[in-house]
Amino acid sequence: MMRLEEKKKENLEYYGPPLSSQPHPWLVICPSRKTQTFFSISEDQSYIRSIPELGNALIRAYAQEWLVLEDFDSSNCYLWNAISNDKIQLPPLPYDDQLLCLLSAPPNDPECCILFLIHETTHPDNDDDENSNDDTEDENSNDDTDTNDDDTDNENLDDDDTNDDYPDDDDDDDDETDVNDDDTDNENLNDDDLDSNDDDTDNENPNDDDDTDSNDDDTDNENRDDDDLDSTDDDTDNEANDDNQDDDVNNDENAAALYLCKPGYSQEFHKQDLKSIIGDNCFSVWTVFKGDFYALTMQTRILLRLDVDDSSGTISATPMTYEPPYNYFTEYLDMPRFGNYLIQSEDDNKDKVELLYIRMLFHGREFEDVYKIIVFRFDFVNKVWEEKKSIGETAIFLGPCFEGTTCCTRGTNIKKESIYFIKGRYLCIFNLETQSISVSLPCPHISKTKPPSYWLKLMDGRVR
Repeated sequence: MMRLEEKKKENLEYYGPPLSSQPHPWLVICPSRKTQTFFSISEDQSYIRSIPELGNALIRAYAQEWLVLEDFDSSNCYLWNAISNDKIQLPPLPYDDQLLCLLSAPPNDPECCILFLIHETTHPDNDDDENSNDDTEDENSNDDTDTNDDDTDNENLDDDDTNDDYPDDDDDDDDETDVNDDDTDNENLNDDDLDSNDDDTDNENPNDDDDTDSNDDDTDNENRDDDDLDSTDDDTDNEANDDNQDDDVNNDENAAALYLCKPGYSQEFHKQDLKSIIGDNCFSVWTVFKGDFYALTMQTRILLRLDVDDSSGTISATPMTYEPPYNYFTEYLDMPRFGNYLIQSEDDNKDKVELLYIRMLFHGREFEDVYKIIVFRFDFVNKVWEEKKSIGETAIFLGPCFEGTTCCTRGTNIKKESIYFIKGRYLCIFNLETQSISVSLPCPHISKTKPPSYWLKLMDGRVR
């Protein structure tokens, strides 16, 4: 009987996240849909878990122990409590393969709001349905040989979509085979286009398009101009103009919009066009600071506070300053790739809370190596940004999707003056004081080269 109870306890721990009183975030690595690895930076120890909720979903945001999850299969979003296993279903949302989300507070907080930034796109299942109809028509009009070729092409496309969009279902042993395949694909991509890394950056953070894709846009514009010069048929020109008009209509339909609701209370999201709020269809980065939403504009890097009217559900923008954190036109112009982070920093007692803007600069042949990290804090009294030459006993943790968190290093094995970030399987530490980088492999048992990873500060909000 005693052994049975111990076995149940082991299963309970295996199917739930490791909980402890540690004040620093967990590094959560998801190499497959079956298991997750929770790595403790201070303990230098990993814990393998199998949590169904994390195996079939992406983590879009979190507040304390509450996580905003997006289901892989249905793309539905819901709140999940990692401690109590409670769930709160959210109203339906339009599909966006790269949606962004902020959760201002746990849902038991009366000020809790959840905010989504969505560029509405077509769900892949709908594309498959349309392709299947097209294939049916082709089968009716083409011979058997053409039909077999189409089927083969569709199978290859499906395989690629599965590998790109979802974590592998295989075990770690199977992951090794997938790693070789992925590496081969990456090598081919690098040979064909040296800008593939910029594309990866875009997938991580769609709000950085202006920084990384300016060259691509210029190339596209040049190609369009060449096409216009080569065309000699008036009918062709008219058709091209009609196509451009259709593209403009589609761009308006797919313009960015903010979707706001109060979890557990709102029956539907309140939608508001982003351009009507900030005057643009995108912004650089955003975050939650002291329960409010903040964002940096894309071109001017102006800090805005997004104010929510609870009675009407509308959002308005209040400029906090008109001065950017840095002078973009005079500093680091030779660094075409960089990452932006806007995060809240606080100590254990929450006595000192700061809004930080972090700029990560890349260099190297393919701009994959971190060259420098600059940290700014916002002075709410004087309404200016100030560069921090030292972060002292604060450690900063930057995620792969341009989100981050902080913790106090006092009483832990976490290094002072350090900024932790992930590069594939590797854990990198940038020392702000010495401007040096150290690299380690925290979980050697994970063979996948670029597994989905997150920094999670799991705190039980019920304990006070």
